Amino acid sequence: MRNVGKVFRSGTGEVVAKIRAELEAGNPQPDLIWFANENFFKELATKGQLRRVPLTTPGYPAQYAPGGGLYYEVRLLYNVFGVNRQVVRQPPNSWQDLLRPEYRGTVAMPDPNFSGAALATVGTLASRLGFDYFVRLRENGLKIEQSNPVLQQKLARGEYGVGITTDFGLRQEAAKGAPLEVVYPKDGAILVPTPIAVTSWSKNPELAGRFLRFLLSPEAQRIFAERGYYPVMPDAPKPKGAPEKVVGLRARFADLATLDRFNQLMGLRR
Repeated sequence: MRNVGKVFRSGTGEVVAKIRAELEAGNPQPDLIWFANENFFKELATKGQLRRVPLTTPGYPAQYAPGGGLYYEVRLLYNVFGVNRQVVRQPPNSWQDLLRPEYRGTVAMPDPNFSGAALATVGTLASRLGFDYFVRLRENGLKIEQSNPVLQQKLARGEYGVGITTDFGLRQEAAKGAPLEVVYPKDGAILVPTPIAVTSWSKNPELAGRFLRFLLSPEAQRIFAERGYYPVMPDAPKPKGAPEKVVGLRARFADLATLDRFNQLMGLRR
């Protein structure tokens, strides 16, 4: 009989909350975890709750395994500007551009309590530009949607002019015919870590490790590119229409104090 696995898929915030609840109950479930919150992976690694998986993939870039074999990057995504040119005439080119009057009331981003990529946006920009940057964005009419997909769909419909969102999702919407342009900020798109790891409590560690290795195979890396992601393997194809090189800012996920401050500013709940 074929063994069919179960998948729990949601925003990073809900996935992390589910894992924490299972750990507290003494009954953690997942064999593999994969989401955008490197801080949580580091926390689990410190507690010995991730299984080291030796990779046998030739040419895998060492910088994408910062956990020393405890977790790996298998694809790359960036937080960029999604622009609907039917709403705004001139796309922004830098993070500071979003503060300009012509973008008042047209900019939105996902909820960092739900989206790991948005949590990276808050932490990275607060550390680089100061938290006052978000105060000024709020004054310029920044709106919040729950998730990247919801934001991208509303952006495609023209409810917003600019979205701070993931590049791969924008490419997927554009492939469906949405009037969206992907703009990589000249001062740096935010490279969001989305690690994958095998848990120490896994009941199927060998199978989980095989799946992790598969994600680095030429077939899987090609699929990532087709879905709009940058593959991590150097010889893999790039996403259609994506720039060959991107100026990237390594993400810094917001800590609880910064997140609480952002929630108070935007009237959100964690």
